[in-house]
Amino acid sequence: MVATLKRLLVGRPLKTRESQQARIGVLQGMALLTPDALSSVAYATDQMESVLAVLIAAGASQQYVSNVLGFSMLGTGLIIILAFLLYLAYRNIIRHYPLGGGAYAIGLNDLGRYWGLSAAATLIIGYTLTVAVSIAAGVDAIGPEIPWVSQHKLLCNILLTLFIMLLNLRGVGESATVLVPFTYAFIACIALVGGAAVVEAIRHPASVTLPTTAGMHAVTGMSLFLFLRMFASGCSALTGVEAVSNSVPVFRNPSTKRATLTLLSLIVTLSILFLIVSGVATLHGLQYNPNVPLINQEAHVVFGESPAGKVMTIVVSLATMCILVIAANTAFAGCPALWSSMARDGFMPRWMQHKGDRLVYSNGIVFLTIISLALTIVFKARVERLIPLYAVSVFYTFSVSQLGMLVRQVRYRQKNWLWPTIGTGFGFIMTAAACLVFCITRFLDGAWLVLVCVPLLVMMFSKIKAHYDQVKCELRYDFSQPFTSKGDSITIVPIASVNKASVQALRYAVDNFKHVIAVTVIANDSEEEMRRATEKIQADWDRLQSGVPLVVIHSQYRNVAKRLQRFVEFELHKYNPDNITVVIPQFITNRWWHKLLHNKTGGLLMAWLVLGKSVKVVSVPYRLSR
Repeated sequence: MVATLKRLLVGRPLKTRESQQARIGVLQGMALLTPDALSSVAYATDQMESVLAVLIAAGASQQYVSNVLGFSMLGTGLIIILAFLLYLAYRNIIRHYPLGGGAYAIGLNDLGRYWGLSAAATLIIGYTLTVAVSIAAGVDAIGPEIPWVSQHKLLCNILLTLFIMLLNLRGVGESATVLVPFTYAFIACIALVGGAAVVEAIRHPASVTLPTTAGMHAVTGMSLFLFLRMFASGCSALTGVEAVSNSVPVFRNPSTKRATLTLLSLIVTLSILFLIVSGVATLHGLQYNPNVPLINQEAHVVFGESPAGKVMTIVVSLATMCILVIAANTAFAGCPALWSSMARDGFMPRWMQHKGDRLVYSNGIVFLTIISLALTIVFKARVERLIPLYAVSVFYTFSVSQLGMLVRQVRYRQKNWLWPTIGTGFGFIMTAAACLVFCITRFLDGAWLVLVCVPLLVMMFSKIKAHYDQVKCELRYDFSQPFTSKGDSITIVPIASVNKASVQALRYAVDNFKHVIAVTVIANDSEEEMRRATEKIQADWDRLQSGVPLVVIHSQYRNVAKRLQRFVEFELHKYNPDNITVVIPQFITNRWWHKLLHNKTGGLLMAWLVLGKSVKVVSVPYRLSR
């Protein structure tokens, strides 16, 4: 039944040779890997205006509001420039690291282990927060239009997270195909808002107020630090840009060319959408409202209050919700791929490399879901509480990738290297400044958690690597040593009684080992009962005529496992642990609740032998028919 349900939810297993068919092209790549970055325009301008809100007093004129919002347009322009600088950096990363890994790969190879692992740590934090932030923002976007969603926000977040997880478990190609309409619907809706805003401005020029240079100079309270804080908040529009470089192997061949084209398409589309959202807000003097996202306000303004206008507003809200929700898919595509790269290098558990039935890193997908749900529940799905953690993580990885490319360009000095190096250096300064501003201004809001978690994660990665290195060292065989037997050996078969399970284990031991002995522990409530039990098992043993000696042990304290352990300890004084084998008979029940009705003596003995004594253990199962 479990297998049938799995096939129904996940689909049929894919063969390894079908991996090329499961990969994606540019069109699907835009749907799979870019929603995180595209969706950020839905709240990036809100984040900038939330900083500028302190400059707008109650009753301020529309012209003054537009002058204040002019700074958000200036910040938007700088962020778009930074986006193209990031494109140049990540284009090189894709070319040099076609197996993926992004900032982690370039940090590890060009800057050193700490840089690579710290970038990986912040990427992991960023990806897990992507799931939590995106879905929470999506629920917030549709909440004003559907009251039930607002009343059950946390439940909606959990259900949507599980839905995205299930979609990704079905495979890269299938999830990308499902997400294509939602991604392009959002792009079309924002473009429609921009077009309607232009038409509205032409029809009613009096409703539009443009900021002026003199007016912006006259804004009171504006400082360089406040502008940097606004710029850093707006840089959340760039979150998710690195996902393409982390997931190069998911593209069809030539994968690097398709990944680069997808990245360029993302940057161009992102810049246009961000410019539309910020521009419409500035032209109409729309202010930050914590209860109504800016895109909803813009749709109300440009489409009006007519029935058709209300329908268009709901469509824009739904498209925004969808892109914000499926933005979580970027993390499900990028984070397991990153974990796989780290596992290949020995910094994450080996099982992170395992691909499931649908040729995706299913273990990583499930693990990411668990972490993201925990964050959603702890922070109660509140975007403003999650953003500070999110932004610091993202911009640290941006800084590492830019610094890594800067070092690589200076080190190798290939043809025409100077101007790209200057551009990379400028990009590094901007991303590092944004990261620093976030650390300072949002330290008490939760950014401190990232600064604490990153060193802890780096330590964990290092410990995992050290363990794998130690295991590899200890298991390495010295071929100079001759392959010889280590002398006398003994095989012990513990039995409870003469039954089918114990006889099957005994037969296996006799057929495969020499010097076999059986041992049983009698643990009854009285001396008379112990005597009768001893006589019975001895009589059954004599009837069996196995030729194997039976050792009968009485336990005055009625602890069977303990007495068996003491017997093995006694044998360890005479034999090397390498020369002792314990063959344990076990019967397997057909129903799960049957297991609750039997003691666990065999399992306890097996765990003690394997973990504590390094004795070889063989389990011989006997399955019950009913």
